[in-house]
Amino acid sequence: MSDIAKDRVDANDAEETEQQPRRAVKTTEIEEGDPWNTIEAAFLKRRSIRRFKKKQVPAHMIRRILEIGRFAPSQGNCQPWKYVVVRDRETITEMENFCADMCRKISGALDYTAYKKGTFARWRSETFLKLFAKWRPSNMHPVPFGAVNLIANDRFKVFHHPPTIIIPLMDTRGIGHPEIDLGIVGTNIVMAAHSLGLGTCWVGLASFLNDSAEWRERLGVEEPYQLIEAISVGYVLGKPMQNTVARETHETLWIEDGEKNLIY
Repeated sequence: MSDIAKDRVDANDAEETEQQPRRAVKTTEIEEGDPWNTIEAAFLKRRSIRRFKKKQVPAHMIRRILEIGRFAPSQGNCQPWKYVVVRDRETITEMENFCADMCRKISGALDYTAYKKGTFARWRSETFLKLFAKWRPSNMHPVPFGAVNLIANDRFKVFHHPPTIIIPLMDTRGIGHPEIDLGIVGTNIVMAAHSLGLGTCWVGLASFLNDSAEWRERLGVEEPYQLIEAISVGYVLGKPMQNTVARETHETLWIEDGEKNLIY
């Protein structure tokens, strides 16, 4: 090879080194119909767990899960979160009792059908229902409202008796939509736990704790942070992973080459 040709090769190598990362990302080419890979299969097999063993999860495993959560993407890398980990059984029981009591209060106040038509009690209950719907419209969806009624009647548990509860607090100063960033963090936590053979369950009704000055103090929730979700974590009791969970096939608008098509 001539010196000129060698210089050109060296120059090209240098240019590629500057433009490309030191470790190139390996792209896996798949064909239509190929089996799910390990990560895809993990997402498909994950289940929400509502029965946990009493055995406590080792602290180092929880720290490992939190580290995976720390690497979740966020808008502008703002990272609008911090964690609270509760592993004290008495505290968890008190959290359960408080949230269950809130469910009983809400269920009793909103169930206007318990009163006769035309009575002041029914009017009062209906008025409270309308005000609550404006305050927390998402909570009036049949799913969470149904859960509230079940918990009020002691037919369902808020946290499901886990040995550990992870609470990712949301920093309201986060840019854009910090609640979305918090959801991504939660997904990292849930999937990291799943990869370690642990079960998890999102607990939206844990947000009742944020409305209590006492519980905010006990859990170290200070402004500008808010407690809007919690994640129960523990060893799985039974074999819920074998259960099939129905998933709706959503309509997708596919735009390509100037055309719009609906796919399912």
